[in-house]
Amino acid sequence: MKITLLRGFLFIGALLCFGMVKAQTVTGTVSDAAGPLPGASVVVKGTTNGTQTDFDGNYTLNDVAADAVLVFSYIGFATQEIPVNGQTTINVTLQEDASELDEVVVVGYGTTTKRSTVGAVESVKAEEFNKGVIVNPQQLIQGKTAGVQISTTSGEPGAAVNVRVRGTASVRSQNNPLFVVDGVPLNGANTTASTGGGTVDGGSDIGSSGSLDPLSFLNPNDIASIDILQDAASTAIYGSRGANGVVLITTKSGSSGRDVLEFSSTFSVGYVGNRPEIASREQFLAAQNTISGGSFVPGDGNVDTYDVIYRTSFTQNYNLAYGGGGENGNYRISMGYQDQEGEVEDSTFDRITARFNATQRFFDNKLKLSTQATISNVETQRPPITNNPNARGDLLSASIGWDPTQPLTGNGTRDQGFIAGFNQPSNERRNPLALLELTRATSSTLRALINVSAQYKITDNLTINTLVGLDKSTSSAASAESRDFAANGTLDNGRANLDEIDLTNTTWESYLNYNKEFGDDVLDVVLGHSYQEFVNETITLRAFNFETADLFQMINNIARGQQFAANTSLERDELQSFFLRTNYSLNGKFNFSGTVRIDGSSRFGNNNQYGTFGAVGASWALDQEDWFPEFFDTFKLRANWGVTGNQEGLGSNQFTERQRFNTGNQNDPGTLSTVAFNNPDLQWEENEQLSIGVDYGFLDNRISGSVNYFKRTTSQFLLQVNSAQPAPQPFVFANVDGDIVNSGVEFTINAIPVQTEDFNWDLNFNITYTDNILENYTGPDIDAGQINGPGLSRAFAQRLANDQPLFSFFTRDWQGLDENGGNIFGSEGAQVFIGESALPDFSLGFTNNFNYKNWDLSLFFNGQFGQSIYNNTRNAFSTIPNLSQGRNVYADTLPLVGVENPFNPQSVSSRFVEDGSFLRLQNVTLGHNFNVGEDSVFSSLRLFLNAQNLFVITDYTGQDPEISTDRTLNNLPSLGIDLTSYPRPTTFSLGVNASF
Repeated sequence: MKITLLRGFLFIGALLCFGMVKAQTVTGTVSDAAGPLPGASVVVKGTTNGTQTDFDGNYTLNDVAADAVLVFSYIGFATQEIPVNGQTTINVTLQEDASELDEVVVVGYGTTTKRSTVGAVESVKAEEFNKGVIVNPQQLIQGKTAGVQISTTSGEPGAAVNVRVRGTASVRSQNNPLFVVDGVPLNGANTTASTGGGTVDGGSDIGSSGSLDPLSFLNPNDIASIDILQDAASTAIYGSRGANGVVLITTKSGSSGRDVLEFSSTFSVGYVGNRPEIASREQFLAAQNTISGGSFVPGDGNVDTYDVIYRTSFTQNYNLAYGGGGENGNYRISMGYQDQEGEVEDSTFDRITARFNATQRFFDNKLKLSTQATISNVETQRPPITNNPNARGDLLSASIGWDPTQPLTGNGTRDQGFIAGFNQPSNERRNPLALLELTRATSSTLRALINVSAQYKITDNLTINTLVGLDKSTSSAASAESRDFAANGTLDNGRANLDEIDLTNTTWESYLNYNKEFGDDVLDVVLGHSYQEFVNETITLRAFNFETADLFQMINNIARGQQFAANTSLERDELQSFFLRTNYSLNGKFNFSGTVRIDGSSRFGNNNQYGTFGAVGASWALDQEDWFPEFFDTFKLRANWGVTGNQEGLGSNQFTERQRFNTGNQNDPGTLSTVAFNNPDLQWEENEQLSIGVDYGFLDNRISGSVNYFKRTTSQFLLQVNSAQPAPQPFVFANVDGDIVNSGVEFTINAIPVQTEDFNWDLNFNITYTDNILENYTGPDIDAGQINGPGLSRAFAQRLANDQPLFSFFTRDWQGLDENGGNIFGSEGAQVFIGESALPDFSLGFTNNFNYKNWDLSLFFNGQFGQSIYNNTRNAFSTIPNLSQGRNVYADTLPLVGVENPFNPQSVSSRFVEDGSFLRLQNVTLGHNFNVGEDSVFSSLRLFLNAQNLFVITDYTGQDPEISTDRTLNNLPSLGIDLTSYPRPTTFSLGVNASF
């Protein structure tokens, strides 16, 4: 890594050593119909070389190439581009723009302007993206738009990201929106093979690691814009896949004109800044002497396990792109490399990406051929931190509970508790260093996303489009536990696991687009067909009883095991759709839209294989009416209603009879037995949504934004219901009566408080209120939110029930300790709803951008309020009973020594439910744009410093309030349960962006 770093910095240094030669100076005046325009922007196209006009509308711009193009812009006016052509004086008169609502946004199967939309569509451009160590596209837009809640499940490099658009509308695991990259809808399934655990033999008692994010194969540097479709009017075109919203990702393409070479690089340093303090040797001994009456016998060690498992991390990122184009086409080629260390030992994330985008027009621009292709390889190493550790724990819980008076290593014998040089007194007391050194888990994922499309203009108003896409991923994971590791089933045995997942998603979509202007009216019609096939193949191999303790040999020569178990699976699903969308704009004031989509899915039987979904909507631009107050530059009313569907999280073949072959012997040929019955009435979930909104702008649109009200109702939702036993099948999927209702209000304001010749300040603030409730539910109450730890077998903390929000906490009502140090519970110790949910009431994002001459500063805050967290880590591993068993605890548990009974049961209760509200300074960026000359090697040059997760304001006592461990129980996902989650780091980055 040191050699790579040195080469990277030598390359950057070589670039910076080239001289910047001064080119010509261009001056002029920018005006409108009424006179000079102060504060107008003048920028050399394709660079960061720019300025603003003074109070008299005058500007002076140095270092302008003779063949450059100047871009003139001002809020409320149409942007103009003028070639320099050697001129030294260029005066411009800008024409008023109807509204900034003419911004182009991407929608399903096309583009439109914000003025003509009837739905809630939010667009985030590349210059607005979050900066720093970014692994996946979702992190780019966290906190940037109202109604979209984005949170990472842990601080592990590449960890999964939860995206919720206007609340949580399903009781299954798939609440993420549909992601569409360059027109190709992605498969939302997990693309990374699991590490650790298993299904063939019950797996390791350490547990299995959580999922990595399936979008981490995309290089964030290749993304040009991300558009979020939030309501039924905008998502209905995607039918059954649009119930949870749609996120459209558009990658960068080349532009006509001269070719551009781009280089960017960042170097980052990270550390875990907020970690609960563990009791020191002295504190631990004092507590043990109090509890044991002085009989505790300490060891001769003085161990801080945090020093063992945590480290300062280093991350390097390099991106190189070359693009350009001519009159009839463009192209862009890019490559990226990211080498990221995690803040926990033995955690790494390495990604290599390559992308090629090209477009070419033929036959007088009647035919346009395009292709977008990306290929990536992601390699990870993952520490033994798992979602489902048992009472013995994983790496983080072992680091909390380790007796600090006991050394981690030594030369003792097995009788003395030492195995292979590690202090492992029993299977019940995990040594965190042994966990790191005697286990290993790696994964490798190769993914390609390729599409080829053609557009042919049949007439001036009618075009036909077709797209063929392939999304192919192959992932393998390997994990091993040495025979020297003290764990049940592993010690003197050893185990290794190999897992493979192969996913193939093929897409073919064709549609006609008719667009016709009738004076001031515009008719736009889209009619099309879509077909997708999803194939999922898995292979699982488990090996046991190894003679070698070498982890490398165990993984790479698994045949050295003496016992084996294996399993394979193949699933195939198909989705066929027909869709129609009609938009009509009347007099530039009124817009009407109607959408219908018919979906057919192989996941349902003949009775309900096809579903029909649709939406209608309208908008009225009141600012275009003569009678409307001139105070408003923009004022548009929007309203729409529609129904979309959902089948995600159901799985394959849940509607059909299934049989299993029971293996016999030489005297018994085996038999077939039924394990699931026909279920022909299984059907789609339906998501009905009403949305009403206002887009506003005044003071020349220096203040603008939107206000939205929404109500989403999911009915006939799909639920896994346990079968009455005895029965061949343990459970069945069914559509149950009940409504999941999400309603709320979104508010966004964009403002430019200061705009002068040298200094600008603009800000964005968005906040969303969401209320969630389950109504009219007639099914059984279902326990959810599994809780793990010593004495917590079969424990749970959440329940699905009528008239309760999803993810509601269902625990004992803890009211304190009695005089004997025992628990006092209300409701006679029974578990009850305690009025707390893991869903936030409010979520917000707040961005401030400051520009002074060539300097810029950006600050981004995000927060969530009103949610609760169950601190499973504290419940399981930091209690007085833990101390009484010789385990260490958090230092803030020690005041209870002598107060709480050492044998007090640590039952699931409201004692461990905490307020999870927080406000975080998520991102700070300070940058400088250098003035470059015509003869310089650079077209633009920018250096920047970035900091992430600088501080968080919260009352939560765990490591981070934004982390959630997947504790699925009864096929119901959990939210807001913290169980030894990988901590979120604080990161500082130094970066450079250059173009040539």
